[in-house]
Amino acid sequence: MINKDELKSSAMINKDELKSSANEASSIMESPEEKKRRFLIEFENPFKCDKCNERFKKKKYLREHKAEVHAY
Repeated sequence: MINKDELKSSAMINKDELKSSANEASSIMESPEEKKRRFLIEFENPFKCDKCNERFKKKKYLREHKAEVHAY
């Protein structure tokens, strides 16, 4: 009989496998120049808006953006 902990751990492993295979598939499609460009964008602007995916250098700028653009 399988216990709940085993089911949870196997489900977590499957999710991790899916994420890693998706990352591998996307990395196969990218050229080295595209990888470098994506890395620089993410490194230089690490703070990403969860609503519009715009990136910012500082958390302060992200907060200001959310207050101005996405305020209700």
